[in-house]
Amino acid sequence: MLDLNQKLPNFPTIKTERLLLRKILPKDAEALFVVYSDPDVVAGHGRPPFQTVDQAQQLIEEFDQSFQEKKRIRWAITRQGEDKLLGTCGFHRIVPYHFRAEIGYDLASSEWRQGITSEAVRAIVQFGLAEIGFHRIEAIVDPDNAASAALLRKVGFTEEGFLRQRFYDNGRFVDDWFFSILKTEIDKVR
Repeated sequence: MLDLNQKLPNFPTIKTERLLLRKILPKDAEALFVVYSDPDVVAGHGRPPFQTVDQAQQLIEEFDQSFQEKKRIRWAITRQGEDKLLGTCGFHRIVPYHFRAEIGYDLASSEWRQGITSEAVRAIVQFGLAEIGFHRIEAIVDPDNAASAALLRKVGFTEEGFLRQRFYDNGRFVDDWFFSILKTEIDKVR
């Protein structure tokens, strides 16, 4: 079984060419609200857009608590040299016994199409496989979100298939589109 207390004793910071992935802090509540109140960003998340900054603050507290319990790790995506949250990425549904986690990510729509999400996802996938020790990282995508599927393929994930009407999202049942990458495929991460 994967020992997350040993692998993640403290919240890790990850640097990429342009980005700094860091812990999400209470000061990020306004910026997180901008991300999670945008219907285009949260489409497929299974929850309605945020209505208040308090909801963002509560989510930050949930992220912190779930990291302490080693159930989830979620990074703030920021540009190096700028300390503004642009979006988030991380692992949830961590199953230590099976060396597995699900990845998730979101980005303010004003930052789309700049390669920010793919750079962040690439970094945390490498970190998850090489440093944390996951054997398998999964991603579940709304079939209407072709951009997310393209991002996953670009980073090195393999499409596995659909589960029909598995997800209820804001008044409709949607299919789940499954992708994964294995530790043995770490050289595919690009």
